[in-house]
Parts: sequence; structure tokens; C-alpha cells
Amino acid sequence: MKRRTAWGLCLIAAFAALAFARSLPRPASLKSGLTFSRAVYARDGRLLQLTLSADGRRRLWVPLGEISPLLVEATLLNEDRRFRLHPGGDPASLLHSAWTTYGARTRRRGGSTITMQLARLKYGLDSSRPSGKMIQILRALQLELLYSKDRILEAYLNLVPYGGN
Repeated sequence: MKRRTAWGLCLIAAFAALAFARSLPRPASLKSGLTFSRAVYARDGRLLQLTLSADGRRRLWVPLGEISPLLVEATLLNEDRRFRLHPGGDPASLLHSAWTTYGARTRRRGGSTITMQLARLKYGLDSSRPSGKMIQILRALQLELLYSKDRILEAYLNLVPYGGN
């Protein structure tokens, strides 16, 4: 009987989280609120200059179809192997992360999915505390409800700071 009660509570919590995620303000697009660099090209197509965006970053939006499949595969293998399977947060990864960080106290380990990392980058969230992590999870659920996995992956690859600026 206890197992049924636990599953029931989990379902209620999941539906409450989804309802809350749907009630959050909807972003106009994954690019909204961000500024991008301006690229200057030579006649032969070579990049001559890349200006800084308003926040001091070098950032160009590249469609997913133009990003190297090897980079996409490497990112998925390194950052979120179950990206195409979870609804924004990976419960197994989050539980493992919480256990190694707070239970075993062996080392800090991140449990954020690509969607959760995108939510942190897009909304400027501080996910270092449990309350910030919950907001990050809810925002990730919202992104998953609004956008396809490909759009989320495209935005992540365009916003994550590979190698600094």
C-alpha cells in the first residue's frame, strides 16, 4: 500500500509541476532577450570581423542543420545522453547528483540536462541552491512543452560558451 501511495504522490507532484510550468510567462522565442554579434565577411566568404554582442560575448546564431553532426553527437554524449528521452529533467541523473553532492559528500556533480542548462543560460538562473534548481527544472519543463528537442538543442549549442568567449 505504501508503494501505491508513493506513486500517487509522485503523479500528483508531476501534474502540479507541469501545471506550474505552463503558467509561467511564455518566452516569445528562444532567441528573445539575447543580442548577437555582427559578422563582416569578405567577398570570398571569409570572416573578417565579428563584433561583440551587447553583453560582451561573441555570439552568432547557427541553425542546427549547419552545426557539425560530430559536435552535436559529442555534446549529447558528454552533457546529456538521454536528451531525447526525458521531459526536461532526468530524475535518475538528478538523484545521483544529489546523492553524491549531499549524501555521500564525495564531490559536487551536476545533474542538469541540456534543457536545464539552456533554462539557466536563457533566464540567468542561480541553480547552486535547491530552490534555484527547482526553478531551473520548472523552466526546463516549460521549454520542453513549448519547443521541439531540435529547437532546444539548437539554442543550447548557440548559447553555451564553448572555450570561453
